[in-house]
Amino acid sequence: MRKALLVIDVQNEYFTGKMKVTYPINSFDNILAAMDYAKESNMLIIIIQHTALNGDSFVKNTDEWKVHRKIMEKHHDYILEKNKSSSFHHTDLDRILQNDKIETVVISGYMTQMCCDTTAREANHKGYKVEFLLDATGTIDVSNQIGSITSKQLHEATLIAQSIGFSNVISVKDWMKK
Repeated sequence: MRKALLVIDVQNEYFTGKMKVTYPINSFDNILAAMDYAKESNMLIIIIQHTALNGDSFVKNTDEWKVHRKIMEKHHDYILEKNKSSSFHHTDLDRILQNDKIETVVISGYMTQMCCDTTAREANHKGYKVEFLLDATGTIDVSNQIGSITSKQLHEATLIAQSIGFSNVISVKDWMKK
């Protein structure tokens, strides 16, 4: 069964910008470990980079927009740019996965409840099996007119929803044992 690791939006915005990922605290190290394991296992590795069409985050060619340098230093097969939460929306992702006869996509990156969740759901709808790395994804505290939620609560709620019918939610350690 061919797998592809998606490394979604691991950009400087989440490290030095306005949206610093706070949970889980070891998510970045786990993303790097997942990339190493995927390379050793001859999995396709696809880096996804978000570019905002408006707003003041993820502005193309700014430092915060750039993919984290440690991610770029790792082996990868493709880098795809996206403008929406889904990594499939107006990108070549589906074509690449089909051409490489990928059956399972593995979700890593940021943010759990946004681009990771949306990409996982769409992958499931397109017929791919989905493995969602619970400790190689991460998020931030959110507070808006609807209410407030901690990064831990938001992360866990998204993982619960994913596990109900979209993804096999699994730790990096357990994923590497498979």
